[in-house]
Amino acid sequence: MLFATVLSSTMGAATVALTCYAVLAADLIAEFDVDRWQLGALVTAMSLGGAIISPRVGSIADAMGAKRATTTTIALSTAALVGLAVSPRYWTIVVAALIGGIAQAMANPATNKLIALHIEPGRRGVITGIKQSGVTAASALGGVLLPPVAILAGWRWAVGLFALLATLSGLLSLAVPPDPVHDADTSVTGRTPLDPYIFRLATYGFILGGAGTAIFTFLPLYAVESLGLGPAAAGLAVAVAGVSGVVGRIGWGRFAEIRFGTWRSLEYIAVLAAAAAAVLVLAAGASWLVWVAAVLTGFSASAWNSVGMLAVIETVKPAQAGRASGVVLLGFLGGLGLGAPAFGYSIDRLGTYAPGWIAVAVAFLFGLVVMRVGVDVRPSLPRPTG
Repeated sequence: MLFATVLSSTMGAATVALTCYAVLAADLIAEFDVDRWQLGALVTAMSLGGAIISPRVGSIADAMGAKRATTTTIALSTAALVGLAVSPRYWTIVVAALIGGIAQAMANPATNKLIALHIEPGRRGVITGIKQSGVTAASALGGVLLPPVAILAGWRWAVGLFALLATLSGLLSLAVPPDPVHDADTSVTGRTPLDPYIFRLATYGFILGGAGTAIFTFLPLYAVESLGLGPAAAGLAVAVAGVSGVVGRIGWGRFAEIRFGTWRSLEYIAVLAAAAAAVLVLAAGASWLVWVAAVLTGFSASAWNSVGMLAVIETVKPAQAGRASGVVLLGFLGGLGLGAPAFGYSIDRLGTYAPGWIAVAVAFLFGLVVMRVGVDVRPSLPRPTG
């Protein structure tokens, strides 16, 4: 239980800043007098910065070992949140976001190595799902806590609360067992080519990341500006997506390992994510549909990560887990970094959300195409049982 808690809290700490940007969007825009595309640029600084260094950070995680890489991730995450909370200028928030990008880049390589080294096959799907659910759990917690704390004490104290929670998760990580001595697998070096499936996952991750971050970053603002919801209700929509994401990540991790396989699961996820974006278009005429879209988004676009990371763990040896995770994250975080500002720019230019939501739906469907074309790179994994 402690092991799963550390994995989950590490992932949540490394990514909760993205929830702060989304839920506190109106506060940040007012405080620093910035445009929507500049708000999206914070996601770019954190995600694209993390994407660029992900392969290198993945290799560093392999060299550091899983436990040290995990504690380093939490330390960087805390620093990024503190930097956001005390920033006097917009550019200092960008610097804090860049630090958060390093933490985000290291989180999956570190925690994937922990699973590869400590968890036997057959249990990895659920554990990976629990690990990845830390991201959505943090998102849900942020959606619930950030608005009322910001109203009562100010947005800076709201962010500071999550910096404190990240620090507490760092203390938990000290209880993680040491890495096994066989972690140094001399039969697999940094020069060994990665399985082609890893690069297919990176491409898919780029698409899901770019389209998914548009929804998660701008869903609260869309609910306020176009659907007439208040800030608390808008934050609750993020929380709903987060709770759905927790269920989706654990459920998809289990189904992918014992029944569907990672390949087929990712196809299903792309279709459901496209449906979520389509529902957001319809929500302009029926605001209650935003809750349906939030549930679908959490269960699809948010949940792909558990299947993608399980695929990495299943496909490569533990000594390559960090590097392979870094390559997949290069695609995923690259998509995260580009999707939010592009979507924000479309709103500023067109004055409406509908074209952006349609483009997001098309992008998700292209993710389905990516998984269906070129099946010759499908990995030779054991047939799912159960």
